[in-house]
Amino acid sequence: MNCTSLDQQLCHVALENSPLFVGIYNPDTHKFVYLNKTGLKMFELDNLEQANDFFLEGLRNNESLIQWELQVSEHLKTSAEFCIDDSFTSPSGTKFWGRIRVKLLQEPDTAKGHWLVNLSDIQSEKHTQIQFSEGEARFEALFMHAAMGIVMMDKSSKIVLTNRYANALFGYETNELLGMPIETLLPTALSETHRQHTEKYLHKPQIRPMGIGLDLKARKKDGTLFSVEISLSFFEQNGNQYFISFINDITYKKKIEMEMILKNQEIKKLNESLEQEVMNRTNALVETLKDLEESKQELELALSKEKELGELKSRFVAMASHEFRTPLTAILSSASLIAKYPKTEEQEKREKHLHRIKSAVSNLTDILEEFLSVGKLEEGKIEAHLALVEIPELVNDTLADVSNLLKKNQNLRFEHSGENEFITDKSLLRKIIINLCSNAIKFSGESSCITIRTEKSSSHFVLSVQDEGIGISEEDQKHLFDRFFRGVNVTNIQGTGLGLHIVAKYTELLGGKVSISSKLNQGTTVTVQLDLA
Repeated sequence: MNCTSLDQQLCHVALENSPLFVGIYNPDTHKFVYLNKTGLKMFELDNLEQANDFFLEGLRNNESLIQWELQVSEHLKTSAEFCIDDSFTSPSGTKFWGRIRVKLLQEPDTAKGHWLVNLSDIQSEKHTQIQFSEGEARFEALFMHAAMGIVMMDKSSKIVLTNRYANALFGYETNELLGMPIETLLPTALSETHRQHTEKYLHKPQIRPMGIGLDLKARKKDGTLFSVEISLSFFEQNGNQYFISFINDITYKKKIEMEMILKNQEIKKLNESLEQEVMNRTNALVETLKDLEESKQELELALSKEKELGELKSRFVAMASHEFRTPLTAILSSASLIAKYPKTEEQEKREKHLHRIKSAVSNLTDILEEFLSVGKLEEGKIEAHLALVEIPELVNDTLADVSNLLKKNQNLRFEHSGENEFITDKSLLRKIIINLCSNAIKFSGESSCITIRTEKSSSHFVLSVQDEGIGISEEDQKHLFDRFFRGVNVTNIQGTGLGLHIVAKYTELLGGKVSISSKLNQGTTVTVQLDLA
């Protein structure tokens, strides 16, 4: 069969100018006898001979020519048309989606016939289908597989959609909740109240959490109530409004909160017990210090027998006696004076002496802490425990603790540069800051400023404390980190001579070093540098 037997003009109009691939195929010879110019262009071909060579292996990507012919032949025995969507490839390798249609062109007076083959490009249609399928998959992932309960209702408060998590949360089967009123999921006693709130929300919907500050409850299918958090949202589609509830079961969270409350109560009781224990031990310490004062002469005589340790131990006893005597004297004198004010209207005077006693006891505790710290450092009982530290937070908290030591009109100024976090021992760094700030306050006059600076880079952390105090001579600077050493210009100022020694030891534990810059009557700057590389 060929076009010579047909009307030439009709053939040209109907076939050659068709926007579709149009071909006439002979299944007996396995070749096209005609292929229009659209078909040739679609597969980047120049003529019919070239087309038959190209289609020799088959028209479609996923099957041979023989398989395709058998499939079409079998289908055309029972149907007027064979149609299928498939992927096709041009000689240059370009792939596209097409819809191929095959009809039988029966020849008169014979059982044989040719096939009319049409192929249309459905690339954009297929792309839309893929996008739609992907959209459905995303909706399935986001909605049906969400790890929270999602319930959608219409304007009549009827449930129109639920996800799997919501069904499991409330104990219902798939689609069992559809059509039910939203009050089905609420405590029975709150149904009417909820209806009123729902009417107000439907009148003026907004995206917001539900029941802020309230203990919200929901009801399962078996009537069990459980604690929930609910967020509300809404949208409009085809002129209809829909409302969505996002529901989280917070039963476990509530349990944890209650356990935390009970734990806090236990901690509070423990703190009260510890405070009493500290008070008892402080009283015992006062008695011990009294005994130490009485036996000072005997202790000095015994220590003198050891020449190498004698000097050090003698300095310890002398320092201890000096530092302990001042607060002990304040305690004893204030305790005696309290007895002289028995009248109710003299409470203010009694409180003044009680404050002196508390202050003296606190001073004794600090002194003892310094002595104990030196002992632990010498015995190697103090180790660094590294953790992530937030620098501004640690410094500000520490400065708040030492602010009660400030003299009249003194002030603390803090400056930080660089990164805010690094890994170190928070407790040791805090003690270093406290010691340096305490010294700066102690050796500076009223109305002075103490400046604390911190800098964090990738390779190091630097802490400096600068005061406007009495300064340190060059000779004394050589011995500042020795135990119990005190400069010649501070003999009238209370202190143990252990502060900088402890700072140096703590800094060494953190892998750093301490340096001092000072001039007499021009202030002092102590710098701690920790290498982080």
